[in-house]
Amino acid sequence: MTEIRGYVLAGGQSSRMGSDKALLKIEGLTAIERQCQLLEPFCAQGVYIAGARSTELSNLSWPVIHDSTLNQGPFFGIISALQHAKSGIAVILAVDLLAIDRTDVSSLLEPLTHDVGQQVDVTFAQYFQESTVPDPQPLCAAWRVENCLPRLRQQFENQQRSVMRAWLELQRQGVSLPQSHLININSPGDIEIFQQSKG
Repeated sequence: MTEIRGYVLAGGQSSRMGSDKALLKIEGLTAIERQCQLLEPFCAQGVYIAGARSTELSNLSWPVIHDSTLNQGPFFGIISALQHAKSGIAVILAVDLLAIDRTDVSSLLEPLTHDVGQQVDVTFAQYFQESTVPDPQPLCAAWRVENCLPRLRQQFENQQRSVMRAWLELQRQGVSLPQSHLININSPGDIEIFQQSKG
């Protein structure tokens, strides 16, 4: 059975929010608690917080994986998570993608865990805009660690900082999700819109 670990990326500076997004209260839980609990049923080998900025996150039930260098961006956070995982599958989810649900996570994992004849390296969430051009979200993705880590690490060493440029050599498969599930909560206004959408 393939080992699966979950990682919630929480290393952003939250400059537009004005406070740590990981500690936002949504429906009685902080954002980080909500995301970690979401991943737990799928990740038998554990769920981890990647790149925590607030000391409060160290007091939660999930271990914190600290970035060795701050302010390197989400690509570095992905590499840190894959290095921690070492093998198997790493499900990586941004702390501010708060509309992702269990069905979405299951859809990301299915091509990697059930379709053994297809050598997919990474599955990622996407939605189609009116122009029918898919809009990928690499911070909601499942990565086959052994295949992805060496290539991403090499790209980072070559000064590449864009996830979507760095993963071009990987076998990628998009998973279409509703656009409303892929909205980032980046500002107080985003929170208000999100809560209104939840009724």
